[in-house]
Amino acid sequence: MKNTMKSALKAEKKIFILLAAVMMTTNVMAQHEIGVVVGGVNGISHKYWFSDALALQTELAVGLTAAPTTAYLNGQQLASATNPQYDFTINPNVAYHFALPQNIQLYAGGGVNFGLVSDLNNTAPEGIMGKFGINALIGAAYQYNKWVFALDFKPGYGHAFCEEPSIYLAAFDWKLGLAVRYKL
Repeated sequence: MKNTMKSALKAEKKIFILLAAVMMTTNVMAQHEIGVVVGGVNGISHKYWFSDALALQTELAVGLTAAPTTAYLNGQQLASATNPQYDFTINPNVAYHFALPQNIQLYAGGGVNFGLVSDLNNTAPEGIMGKFGINALIGAAYQYNKWVFALDFKPGYGHAFCEEPSIYLAAFDWKLGLAVRYKL
């Protein structure tokens, strides 16, 4: 399990390096949007536009969900349950936008999420655990002057790791969020 966690951390590092390189090579005058997101996740939302159709949407958020979770010990399934969980997540997503008339856009993409997770019933093998996963992104946005109102749906799959290398949790979850951002 330590090898899996090390691999996940290496993958995160590569993703950050790639995103930093892409951001440095794009137009300096690229547009930014910054605001808040509420719903399945609550926090700060930022969107960085690479072009008219391609953007990096990142959220730094706290969420509360009831995700179906399966616990594993040494690769063997222990139990499955739906526990209320809270998490602190960083979620970068690349999204391709399709412009429609009347300042409406539809978009789709995907990304990764990583952070910390713990369940409210204290049934996890360790209290707070590290989290890493992937997710899809589907959404719609409406722009009014410099304000953007967006609704996102993010189904995802992830793993939560603790210090005990033989124990981990696997979960499929989804987040629905309403974002309000201001174009800078």
